[in-house]
Amino acid sequence: MLRLLKLPVSFVSRNYCNLNSVRCMAGHSKWANIKHTKAKNDEFKSALFAKIARQLRLAIQDGNSADPAINPSLQSEIEKALKQNMPMSTIQKTLNQFKRVAQNVKKHRLDIRFKRNIYIICTICTDNFAAVKMDAAAMVKKSGGEYIDVGHMFQDCCLIQSQYDTTKLLEGQSLEDRAVEDAIELGAEDIQIVDITTGSINFFCDPDNVFSLSKALANVGYSIENCEHLYVSNNLVTLSLNEKTAYDAFKEKLRNIPGLEDIYDNVE
Repeated sequence: MLRLLKLPVSFVSRNYCNLNSVRCMAGHSKWANIKHTKAKNDEFKSALFAKIARQLRLAIQDGNSADPAINPSLQSEIEKALKQNMPMSTIQKTLNQFKRVAQNVKKHRLDIRFKRNIYIICTICTDNFAAVKMDAAAMVKKSGGEYIDVGHMFQDCCLIQSQYDTTKLLEGQSLEDRAVEDAIELGAEDIQIVDITTGSINFFCDPDNVFSLSKALANVGYSIENCEHLYVSNNLVTLSLNEKTAYDAFKEKLRNIPGLEDIYDNVE
């Protein structure tokens, strides 16, 4: 049954690399702060491009081709890379590199419970998940975490972020009416109206249907901005200041796991 989600935008994405957290510190010169901020920006950009490169590699493998003309999944990832300001020359270099790579990289899920009440899902792209998991085991245990299946604590779904040109709405038709009608017709499970003025709409669907649904939405006039696999917590927890400090430190360690893509948790 289709539902219209009345959720905050923060529900749809958790970005743990918050550049706005970089603040000026007393006693530091202006130039020192600029260099510090730039270093953080460069670090974030480098991590983002590494993530995009892994997604391009997965798309090549899944579509059995490095030619976007015959691999729609790869074409979609290239378009997303360009929107993230990855230079076309870098994209082409990445494609040429992966043409010669024999190992198959796959996306894996690492489930963790931290300090009894925090449940975490990490998505990791690697060609040797067993080794990555083993290497991280000591750090996870020492920090107060443990490997445990937490899948029942989350909803597994895909998010399609899109925009619709509101000037194309029929007379008397609202953006919500149009989105609901298309969602029912095309097979989306939920929708969320993000911004009426810009025509921003989120569609939610089963992960197996994300590519067919995004293509169908594009065919009826939606501009597809992004597709993302999400794990959404069923119940959120509020942390005390000490708990939040400990968890933030643990997340920093998780980010050092090779091939880490995203971190999902049940923290409010």
